[in-house]
Amino acid sequence: MVFQTKICGLKIGGSHPPLVMGVLNLSPESFYQKSVYDPKSLLGAAQKMVDDGASMIDIGARSTAPNSLPISVEEEKKRLLFALDILADNISIPISVDTMYSEIAHAALSKGASMINDISGLKNDPEMARTIGDFDACTVLMATQKRPGDPLGINAVLSALSNSISIAEQSGIDSQKIILDPGIGHWIPEKTSEYDFDMIHHFDRLSAFEKPILIAVSRKSFLGVTTQKPPEGRLISGIAAASIAAYKGGHIIRTHDVAETVDAVKTVHAILTKKPEK
Repeated sequence: MVFQTKICGLKIGGSHPPLVMGVLNLSPESFYQKSVYDPKSLLGAAQKMVDDGASMIDIGARSTAPNSLPISVEEEKKRLLFALDILADNISIPISVDTMYSEIAHAALSKGASMINDISGLKNDPEMARTIGDFDACTVLMATQKRPGDPLGINAVLSALSNSISIAEQSGIDSQKIILDPGIGHWIPEKTSEYDFDMIHHFDRLSAFEKPILIAVSRKSFLGVTTQKPPEGRLISGIAAASIAAYKGGHIIRTHDVAETVDAVKTVHAILTKKPEK
C-alpha cells in the first residue's frame, strides 16, 4: 500500500526516498558511548548530521537500554533544555525530543522542538497526548502495551500501535502528524532477538496503518547476536537491517551513523524506483 504525506514540513512516502533521523545522545548512561555528545561538541555534531544528509534530529537525554542507571525527570529536563538552547535557532531541520514525560515535552516544544518521540506510545504519562495535541506537534509512537517495547510478535505490535493511535486522536493529536515505531530492541527480558528479526521480516505489514513508519535498529543488541560484536562493531549489520526494513516499507531511519545510512537509503530508493530504459 503506497501513501504520501507531509510531517513537520517533510514529504514522506509515495515516490520520496526514506528519510534519515540523526541521533544526538546526551545520556552518559548510554549503551553506545561513542554516541554521547558533550555540550561543547553538540552544535558541531548536529551540523555535521545536517551536512551528511539528515532530514531531522532526535535528541535523547535518558538511556532506555536494559540495566541503564535511572535519572530523575528533572535531570532529563535539564539536559534536554540545555541542548535545545544551543540547537533550536541554529539547526535548519526539525528537532525531535525523545521523552516519556509531558512536563519535558511541554518545555521542549515551547523552546522550538517540532516532534516528541514517546517510547511509551502515550501510555506512561496521561498528560502527554494532550500536551502534544495542544502544541499541534508531530509525534513518534512506539509499540507499547504496559512497558516500552513489550509487545511480543507482529500481531501484538499491531494491536499496541492501534491503541496508541486511538489515544492520540482522542486527545487532539492530528492523525496526519503521527509516526509509528514497532519497537525493535531488547526492551524486556522476554523479548529475544528472534522477535526483532521476525519484526523486520514482517515489516511490510505495518503499511496497513497508512502512516510513516520509523526504523530504529542502529547499533542495537539483537545485531550482536549474529555478529558477536559490541555496539562499536554493529555499523554494517545495522545498515543491513535498516535497509531491509526500508525496502519493506519503512519511511524514516533513526541512526547514530548518518552519512553511511544516507548512502544506504539512496541505494534502497534506487532499487525500488529505477526501471531500465526500453
